[in-house]
Amino acid sequence: MKKLLHKIMTFRQRKGILRSPKSRHRQGLTSGFTLIELLVAALIASLMVAVMLGFLVGVLDSDRKETVKTNAQEELQAAISYIADDMQEAIYVYGAEGLLAINSQLPHMQTTSPSTECNQTSNTCTPILVFWKRFTFDPNSTATYSSPTATPTTEIIGCMPYVNNPAATPPASLTELNDCRASATTRAYGRDTYTYALVAYYLKNDDPTIANNSTSGWSQTARILRWEIRDGYVAYCAKGGTIGSTGCPASAQATTRLPSNTSTLITVPIPLVDPNQYFVSPSVGFNRPDFSTAGGLTSWKKFADFNFTTSPFVSLVDFMDDTEYVSTGFYNQGGNSVATGTGAIATASATSALKIPIGKNDTSTPNKNLDCDDPSIGVGTTDPANNFTQRVPADFSSWGVGGSNPSRLSSFYACVSPNTVTARIFMRGNALARLTTPATAKARRIPELGSISFFPTADVRSFGRSQIGLGK
Repeated sequence: MKKLLHKIMTFRQRKGILRSPKSRHRQGLTSGFTLIELLVAALIASLMVAVMLGFLVGVLDSDRKETVKTNAQEELQAAISYIADDMQEAIYVYGAEGLLAINSQLPHMQTTSPSTECNQTSNTCTPILVFWKRFTFDPNSTATYSSPTATPTTEIIGCMPYVNNPAATPPASLTELNDCRASATTRAYGRDTYTYALVAYYLKNDDPTIANNSTSGWSQTARILRWEIRDGYVAYCAKGGTIGSTGCPASAQATTRLPSNTSTLITVPIPLVDPNQYFVSPSVGFNRPDFSTAGGLTSWKKFADFNFTTSPFVSLVDFMDDTEYVSTGFYNQGGNSVATGTGAIATASATSALKIPIGKNDTSTPNKNLDCDDPSIGVGTTDPANNFTQRVPADFSSWGVGGSNPSRLSSFYACVSPNTVTARIFMRGNALARLTTPATAKARRIPELGSISFFPTADVRSFGRSQIGLGK
């Protein structure tokens, strides 16, 4: 047996010696990874790639959400700053009762010549800030007389005809324009001429499921709209001369063409596009209010129909929160209790993520809002007894035609002090809706505690720069 094993070992050794290097190299090549090993390695690599891709997608999604939050906050801040700047020229701002008094005269209540944005048929626009302001004409711009026979036919607004030469040509050089004259005796100074304008800011609900609602080109959430009409520029008249074919006062003391005594603008509205009296025609539908008393402002009547082509609604900001206001249940937003001065009742009654700190107005005469008297959350008043404050809209649940909140939303509201021309404005945006446009999944956008950061808010207290002295 021992000899047999010796012969076998000797034979194998001889075969190894006789094998060529080339054959030994080929044998080495045959050793390596098996198919199972390769499959396992591929699986591990795939898992690693999937984890990395998931992480990358998560980072990109988080970045996108943070971007829409930032954009929403920036646009909200820009919009509220614009409104605050606009209100600086206000001379009177309507409170809740004042708005109720003139509600039927405002553009969202029109049916005979409705706007495609806001009208009584769709009933989706809530007036929040409505005020009278001064509008200053650009003194360097030119305009054409409304009278076709006027001489000259075109004039520079800041250089109206005066004294001896009503037909003098406009200034031909920059020097003449700056000192507003063609010669020392033929031009009058009028470079700070202003008129009055009525401005209204609305919250517009763009929900496409509401009947007759037009949402073309927008996010289908909610928007803030601005609307304005203004008085015209009453033309100046030469002393004892004529500019138009008729109508220039003959009195040597008269320097301006004013409406005649038969044109009682307050009680008997007449067409204000008067070719003999206006240099720049007023907006269609404009009528001058009586600034002598608060009653004259709250009894303002428009003239005829507005022209929404020449005085359109302008979108200020889109993607406002379109969460429908709810006053009871799990999604109660608050703001439906009578104000207490601190907002505690209104806030405590809110069970949803959205908490409105300003409660309702009381039932006194005039209605008052103690929350709006509080300077930390409202307007703040130095004389609450006389300078009363009110919340607009007066009732978030008043949705019917002519109600205080046709939009059915609460993402834009204000505290207003009419007597001091002061307002605190509140806004709430919707960043979640920016992730899908148009944002049609309304159920996805209901604010919860986990998503409240996607509903940025902004507020500002704005003061009118001037104030009219209202009689008692």
